[in-house]
Parts: sequence; C-alpha cells; structure tokens
Amino acid sequence: MIDSIMELFREDNRERFHRIWQKAKKGEMEGLDEEEQRLAKVMLDHSEEFFNQFEFADVLSDRQFDPEEVNPFLHVTLHAVIEKQLKDRDPMEAFQFYNAMLRNKCTRHDAIHLLCGILIKFIFPILKGKGSFSLDGYRYLLKKYKFRKPEKIFDLLEGEPDLIIDKEPDQKNLEIFDEIDSVLSNQHFTSIDEAQAFLDDLMAKKNLEPIPEFLGLSPDQMYRMLYRPFTEHTDILTFNRNLSDQDFEDIPILKETRYFLKRLSELQPLKATAKGNLPQAFAREMHDKFSEEPRSYIDQYPIRSEEEDRKLLALRQILDMAGWIKKRNQKFSLTQKGERVVKRGLKMDDFYYLFEIYTKRFNWAYRDLYPNLEIIQESFLFSCYLLHKKARAYIRADKLSSYFIQAFPTVLDEAKINPFFKPEEDVSRAFCLRFLERFCEYFGLVVIKREDNFFGYPNYFVQISPFFEKLFHWRPNLT
Repeated sequence: MIDSIMELFREDNRERFHRIWQKAKKGEMEGLDEEEQRLAKVMLDHSEEFFNQFEFADVLSDRQFDPEEVNPFLHVTLHAVIEKQLKDRDPMEAFQFYNAMLRNKCTRHDAIHLLCGILIKFIFPILKGKGSFSLDGYRYLLKKYKFRKPEKIFDLLEGEPDLIIDKEPDQKNLEIFDEIDSVLSNQHFTSIDEAQAFLDDLMAKKNLEPIPEFLGLSPDQMYRMLYRPFTEHTDILTFNRNLSDQDFEDIPILKETRYFLKRLSELQPLKATAKGNLPQAFAREMHDKFSEEPRSYIDQYPIRSEEEDRKLLALRQILDMAGWIKKRNQKFSLTQKGERVVKRGLKMDDFYYLFEIYTKRFNWAYRDLYPNLEIIQESFLFSCYLLHKKARAYIRADKLSSYFIQAFPTVLDEAKINPFFKPEEDVSRAFCLRFLERFCEYFGLVVIKREDNFFGYPNYFVQISPFFEKLFHWRPNLT
C-alpha cells in the first residue's frame, strides 16, 4: 500500500496522472489497470477543484507545491488509497472508522477526507526521509479517533506527537531487510512488475513461517486470530459445538445471567431509578449473591446503587446487547427473546452468543482506569492459545503477561502515559485484570489460585480449567 503511494509521489509520475486524466475525462477506462481506474474516478470527482492542475499535469513535473498549499496529486492519491482500504477492509480499523463517521452524520466524501487526514500524519515524515510507515501507529489513531466528533478530529490531529512514526527500524526489521537484499542480489528481473511479484511471493512465504514471539504461530495465523477470530482459523483450532448443558452449568457469567433473567421475569416491569439504573433492591440482591473476587472493602457494606457494582452494570449492558432485556419508559423488562431464554433455559448456543458479544462488542476497558490497550481484547484468542501452551499447570499471572508483551511489544508505548508505574507493570495489571479475571475466570476458562495482592499487583497462579479443554480443540501441530 505505502510503496504504491511513494511511487505515485515521484515527480516523473505527473505524466502518468496526465495520461489517466485524459482517458478519464473522455470516459475511456479501457487499458487502465485497477489502481489507475480508481485514480481516474477520484480525479473526476475532483475535476471542478483541480481541473487546471490535471489538464496540465504533464508540464507541471517540476512544480514544487508549498507546504501550506494543497497538492492535488497527493490529494487524489490519498483518496484512491483510502478507497482501496475501504474496499478491501484492510486495515479493518479504517473501515470501522469510516462507518463511525457515517453514523456521526458525515458525508462519504468528508469521512474519506478525515481518513486522509490521519493517513497523512504518517506519509509526510516519510516524504521528508524521517522514518518508515507505522501500520500499528496508523491503526492506533484510527481506533483512537473513531469515537470523536468529526468536526474536532483535524484540530486534535494537530496535537499528535511524531512518536507515532517508527523512526528507526529495530534489529529484527534490519535482519529482514538484509535477507531481502541478499535474495534480490541473486535475481535478475526484466521489469518492475516481475520484481514486485517476486517480492510479494517472498513476503507471503515469510508470513507463513512460525516465529518464537508468537509461540510458534505465523504472522498470517496471528493476523487471522486478531481480526477474524470466529472464522478462518481451522488450521489453528475449532470450537467444540457438542457440549452438554451440564458443561455450562457452573460458568459464572451463565449463573449470573440465569439469575438476572429469572428474577427480572418475576418482578417485571421493574421501575428504573431517576438516573435510569436498576432499582436499589434488585442491584443489592445481585451484588450480594455475585460479589466479585477478590472481595474489596466495599463488599462489607450494602451498595447504594447499581453504579457501585461495575460488574453488574457490565452484565446489564451485555444482556441488552444480546437483546434479552430492554428499558422502555423507565422500566426494565424481558424482551420476547429473553422470555424464550428463561422458558427453555440457557443452552450451548446462548453461551457462544454471550462469548462473541463479550469479546467483540462489549468494551473491556469500560470497567477500569487503565489506558485503552485495545490489543488486550483484540488478541483474546491468541491469549487463549497462550494459556493452552503455558497454563496446563499452574503458572504465575505476571509470567503470562510477560509472554503477552513479548508478542505485542508496541503495547508498552500506549502505557507510557502513566507516571507512577513502569509500562510493563501497567500492561501486566491490565492484562491480568481484563483477560484472566474478567474474561477467562468469568467464562469458566481458568482456575485462579489467589494470594495476597500487594497494591493490586496480580500475585496469583492460573491454570486452564477442564471446561477450557472441552471448549477449544487445538490442532495437534500446535501442542
């Protein structure tokens, strides 16, 4: 993607722009490749704004655009790149950002301009020779700004530091470059296309090679686990769809869901508080029956509202996302789906439904004050694989978090905003809290042997549960 951008920015490509423009304005798309056709359509969309520049592009090859001036060739190229990202949904974060902007009443054109504004943060330093493109940084900003108001994004981007740029390749990247250089030195190509095809094939093979940091997974497998966790991973694992009702009986989230829905069916319609929360008596009943571990000082006293039990608040959100409960006219009740669930009881499909909602839709960072660190949630399937590899016997929680950091070292950059703890400590705490306790233990995937916690540090041991063994069927070559 970025190599194509850099090639198009070369001055000698102004003639290429001119050739594409001449065909585009005549409606003659034949003979243009897919990338050129995309550029042609974007140029036509901007014809009123940049007609003269496109018309005389062949004689503007020496023209240097002022930094404060809009470079029309750069502008339409970025547009075309974004169009391709949206078409391919690669990276997925660009597609998600785009949809978020549309939901915020942006026009399609304005949403693409916002995407261009983020992408250009990473392109300008490259053009100035100050760094290489950071895909992780690009994804990070897309996720960071997708919940912002569109009209504020450009101003906020002005304040973004240049730390999002990968200023120098690390040693591993240098080794890869050396390897590519060595391979290319023994090859002879008759065209750029032939050389590009060779490099594409080489990188595809590299992406299939297992690497130690991923505990034997390849970059291709890791990508699919991160971005397609419920599809395209049969070479890694399958989910067991033949579990019995007894297998789910003692799963904490199902016990709480079962009780919540049953009590609501008995008490509905349940009048909400003035703030829209569950009534105090219902919240206290749930809190007393399902207090979170480890128990804190607050558990010694009755809670005053649902807001004092973040776990209960989260459960209500999840059940609302599932479409099993509703709040209408300040009253809580079951939906028709919820009524059916109560009547027949929770089944295997309900577990998987909650599992997918919790991992893909519910925001894990909602319940704590750590930085977003979204990779903790996005990598839940890899972290389950980590448990499969390392937690068959009891292992310290902080040891597991060190394997996680080894696989995703850039997560430390996001944690550096905390002045009181080292980034490794912040990430370790967040990983253990969100993944091990509030996901794995909540869904019955691990057994936790707790000891005294010192200032909240995860001082406990973790082992996969029998249910974990039943739920996941890992491929033999990964054991």
